[in-house]
Amino acid sequence: MTREILQEHTVIVNCTPQGMWPNTDDAPNIPYNELTPKHLLYDCIYNPEETLFLQRGKAAGCRTLNGMPMLIKQAEAAWQIWN
Repeated sequence: MTREILQEHTVIVNCTPQGMWPNTDDAPNIPYNELTPKHLLYDCIYNPEETLFLQRGKAAGCRTLNGMPMLIKQAEAAWQIWN
């Protein structure tokens, strides 16, 4: 991932298991030093609540969101389908 790509794409989604418990010291290999407050980092992981990916994003001033809202929406949808 290059600086130009990060400037053009301001939403970055981690949909890998990197950073998930128990491997909490792992994070996607991106140039965190190129992130800005214009970026949104979304992590599909919800355990831990704040992964290293999100911590690094916050340190760069990014907006961050973990995977808990997605998990809740999926559970609600599943409940509607099956009940």
